[in-house]
Amino acid sequence: MTPAPANRRAAPRFQPAFGTVYTFRRGDAYAVGLVWNISVSGVSMLLADPPEPGEEVSGELTAGAADAGLPVAVRVVHVRRVPTGDYFLGAKFARPLSPEELRPFLAPGADPFTPPG
Repeated sequence: MTPAPANRRAAPRFQPAFGTVYTFRRGDAYAVGLVWNISVSGVSMLLADPPEPGEEVSGELTAGAADAGLPVAVRVVHVRRVPTGDYFLGAKFARPLSPEELRPFLAPGADPFTPPG
């Protein structure tokens, strides 16, 4: 029996709010990644033309029809091509997000920072 791989995640991951994206400048154009999951320390997303592992990019998280986003830089940790031809990217935030900063990007019911009741 093969042992399960160690969990390398620095923080629990959560389902993002519908329509959460990370937009960043890529040359003369903008790239948009569909956020797959998010934590206080990082994000994973699906996108068509990813930056390379180790690359740092500055961008903005936005959720659905939100009026404002959260500017935050990321460092790309890994990139993997998926069968659709797109890429799955994992990135670490340049700085940890506070629960208040993360909250607008969480799906309803996925907010672990609000006590039940």
